[in-house]
Amino acid sequence: MLKTNNKNWLQIDFILLFSVLFLVVLGAAIVYSASSFKADNVVRQQLLNRADAAEEAGDAQKAAELRDQAKTVDGSTYFIEKQGAKIIVGLLLMVIAGSVHYERWLGLSPLFLFITVVFLVLLFTNLPIVASRDEASRWLRIYGFTFQPSDFARYALILVLARFLYEFHDELQNWKTYLSFLAIISVVVGLVAFEKDLGTAVLITLIAFSMLFFARVKLGFLFLTGMTFFGVSLIYLQFNPYMIQRVISFLKPLFGVDEPSFQIKQSLISFALGGPVGVGIGNSVQKYEFLPEAYKDMVFSVIGEELGLFGTLGVIAVFTLILFRGVRIAQNAPNEYGRLLAGGITACIALYAFINAAVTLSLVPTTGIPMPFISYGGSALVSHLIGVGLLLNISRFSSVKQPAFESAQTYYGRVKTMPFFGTSKIQGKRSFTGDGV
Repeated sequence: MLKTNNKNWLQIDFILLFSVLFLVVLGAAIVYSASSFKADNVVRQQLLNRADAAEEAGDAQKAAELRDQAKTVDGSTYFIEKQGAKIIVGLLLMVIAGSVHYERWLGLSPLFLFITVVFLVLLFTNLPIVASRDEASRWLRIYGFTFQPSDFARYALILVLARFLYEFHDELQNWKTYLSFLAIISVVVGLVAFEKDLGTAVLITLIAFSMLFFARVKLGFLFLTGMTFFGVSLIYLQFNPYMIQRVISFLKPLFGVDEPSFQIKQSLISFALGGPVGVGIGNSVQKYEFLPEAYKDMVFSVIGEELGLFGTLGVIAVFTLILFRGVRIAQNAPNEYGRLLAGGITACIALYAFINAAVTLSLVPTTGIPMPFISYGGSALVSHLIGVGLLLNISRFSSVKQPAFESAQTYYGRVKTMPFFGTSKIQGKRSFTGDGV
């Protein structure tokens, strides 16, 4: 059994922890600001709908009371209250993920992946638990909780790849073994893509490819696989013309043929209104239904409006710091399982953050990718916080391992043999029974 030491909690990466907590708090403030106007309208409309239902049921007095309440109600906190509950759940799960040795989570990874794949398959059924929004069926509602399975599937895939890429590292040069990994990746990516969520499917593919690269798979294999996935994506687009139109809408303004889409135009206006220092938190104009998805996928635009250029650069700087700390955790991980897991989680958070920012600035085509820790939404926030918990978990045991090395020279020599640095083969496989860490 793996032995843990409570004092290891004092050796976690506090810079990473405080960076994430800063983004969570900032995100709560921005979500409240960006959603307050719409939240008020949503609550008021809910009361009016209940009034109409009461009137149809013959209860005129209740209907009148509900309509009077709708005139005076302050529903501005509707969305932030929901987000607050999700933050609490996410932080609790982050602590749990950081408390149990990460090798135990790796041991359970096939079960996690199986469960998430089952959830993804359920989205193609007509069961009552399938929830639809804007003609998309990407959510499940179970016992009052609504979540998006793809958000958890990507982390389940990271766990599986981190475990088996190392265990079968010596066989990765064999096409049959390599194709078995591609089959696992393709199942997850394919199910997400068939939900018509191409943006998430592409990001999961990039995360998986980054882990294959960290495991030092032959570049020739990766190149041929990349070309294959690219060809399949082109075929996929042929069956989804609206996605092709989205790409065309992105390209036309670059050549001066047309203006950006309404959403992107409003996003750029948000940045322009913010100027260098912003208009102040709570003073956004774009949140008044001018900018679609202001508190969700386009929350970075609201940051640009309320906190200005310096605020957006500050947020990017914090994500860059998280990227740096994640890479450092991967470099200093006590074993190869930890290195691959830390690398995959870091790539996931960084890709989501920087691509979301790029979308709002019209640098890449529009896609529904939320900003980690900041955008409104439960499953994305919770899954990323679980990922951070695993990163902190790895850092917690990394600092225990380092003093065991004979000298700093011996330690750095060992680091250079790992996937992130040198070219020598990985040595010294460990089992999931642990060694008393």
